[in-house]
Amino acid sequence: MAVHTIQFSSADPFDHVCRVLDTIRKMGFDFASLNVGGAAGNAYRISVSFQPRGELTPDTLAERISSCVGVYDLTHSTDCADARRT
Repeated sequence: MAVHTIQFSSADPFDHVCRVLDTIRKMGFDFASLNVGGAAGNAYRISVSFQPRGELTPDTLAERISSCVGVYDLTHSTDCADARRT
């Protein structure tokens, strides 16, 4: 099963982490991990990993996160464990 990771920068990690976790819950995705990196200037780097379930896509989650005021520099990557098996 592919694990998706969305990373973004925020000056207000307390607000954005809560919003992201709530959105993941509402979308029915499985939460995998969360990391908040130290501030560089006024920005924190937030990384959240999850496994999608149901009809909604990881791109939909990325769009919802990027629409939050104060979120910037968002990236989305996929780690597909099945692709590494031989």
